Amino acid sequence: MWLAASSVYLAFLSLTDTWLFLYLAIYLGADPLTLGLASSLWSIVFVASNILFGRFVEEGLNRVAAFISSILLCLSVFTTVNSRGVIGVAAGYALLHAVSASLGRTAVNVTLLEYVNYEAWSRYNYFFNYVTLSVRGLLLILVYLGLITPTTLLLLTLAVSIVYALTLPSVVLPVERTLYRLAKQLDKVYAYMKFTSILPEIVDTGLTASGALELRWNIEKEVASYRPLLGAFILVASSDALFIIVPRLLSNYIGRGQTLLVYGISSLASALALVAISRVSKGRLTSLISGLARALLIPLVTCITGVEQAVIYLLVTAILFNVFNTSSYNVYITSTSGQRTFLYGVAVELGSAVGSIVGGILASNFGIEYLLAFSMIGHVIASIVAS
Repeated sequence: MWLAASSVYLAFLSLTDTWLFLYLAIYLGADPLTLGLASSLWSIVFVASNILFGRFVEEGLNRVAAFISSILLCLSVFTTVNSRGVIGVAAGYALLHAVSASLGRTAVNVTLLEYVNYEAWSRYNYFFNYVTLSVRGLLLILVYLGLITPTTLLLLTLAVSIVYALTLPSVVLPVERTLYRLAKQLDKVYAYMKFTSILPEIVDTGLTASGALELRWNIEKEVASYRPLLGAFILVASSDALFIIVPRLLSNYIGRGQTLLVYGISSLASALALVAISRVSKGRLTSLISGLARALLIPLVTCITGVEQAVIYLLVTAILFNVFNTSSYNVYITSTSGQRTFLYGVAVELGSAVGSIVGGILASNFGIEYLLAFSMIGHVIASIVAS
């Protein structure tokens, strides 16, 4: 029960994030610099909340975090529904929603890592992404069709939040993560014991014992945990720098109503595509390929002239982003044995804060060509670092 409720709640966190930003961009007509500042402030507040409260959540306050997150999420939607000014909506988005997202995501991640066997961590991470994309896409389409009003969205958010907060189980001790870390150490000891038992045969072939051990160490050594963090930071920074102006670009091309439809369809289609891709994901190599592929697609945003092209562009770039992000996160939690999960969110949102400010400045003072160049270079660097 709690897995289903948590996955839907994460979907509503993502949905309201998208809805609030699109409301600012295409309904209130905020300029690029304002959008960049609002997005950056959201990320800064998210990071501060993670740093201040992340360890407490990991040490057993996951249910408290879930209740606070639920209250703040409802307040952020309520503020937007009852405000028509840029400042009021931006405040609800950048302050209330950011803290809600920080506490809600960390609470779910910590609970997942404790109540699910470590061998299934990767599979459930893809499951959460699938549900998030599906629910967000479906509800955005319903909003476009007029079947969900802002008031209805508020009521749905309230219902989902209550179920999530009441069903999330408590985390008393980090048992599963501790066992996983112990299992990793025992695997290493067993591997080296088994390897040393065949050393005479290796020496007879001309390879020295020290050389063989060094070769094995280089092969078996895990990726340093800072690399997926740094890769995520750079990729999100280079992505958000460009994508803070994408809603405005699309609304200019196809109209603001159609823009909601495009975001909804692309999110829904991304969920279906992610299911297939998750079956072939191999971690660092997947991060490298998806990041480089996304870099090549970035300039095509200037070629969009219709709804079909906009859907395809958002669909492909969203799939590649989710594949990169999920693969990097899986590498990170594996390298840290499921500890300090909140730091990944910190890295992502620091990247968003930096990218949003840079994007707003470049768009306001230079032009889209500089944004495209900055974003492409950042994607390439991120792909190399994360792999």
